[in-house]
Amino acid sequence: MAAVAVLPDDVARVALDLPLRANLSALENIALIPLYQRHYNAVESTRQAQAMLDQLDHTEIALLRDSDMTPAQRFVTKLARALILKRPRLVIDRPGAMLYDVPYPAFIDQLASQADMTGTWEIYDFSWNQVLYNQALHSE
Repeated sequence: MAAVAVLPDDVARVALDLPLRANLSALENIALIPLYQRHYNAVESTRQAQAMLDQLDHTEIALLRDSDMTPAQRFVTKLARALILKRPRLVIDRPGAMLYDVPYPAFIDQLASQADMTGTWEIYDFSWNQVLYNQALHSE
């Protein structure tokens, strides 16, 4: 898993060690990406962030701050923040450490089927957990 830390720039990452800004809502955390990465104005960045939450079917978390979120809601916020980058690869680093409140292979599969993503989703985890994802992300 040390390889995860040295991923190329064309990879978006969801990981426990990439925290949310605690003083911002889910919507604001997501909107930071187009605001600072692509230099959109605040209105357009917020619109894109809301569209991403809509796409993931989690509009209800928009106003929640980190301390008010469940682990699954926090994961969705991090996932939306990664997906809004529109990179060809998405790496999810040890989802079990972040998604201890839901059956996470099925939860990730559900999110992957809702997200309109043309790239690939990869999961980095302990080798003994890999069997959990084989069916979830390769069911097509």
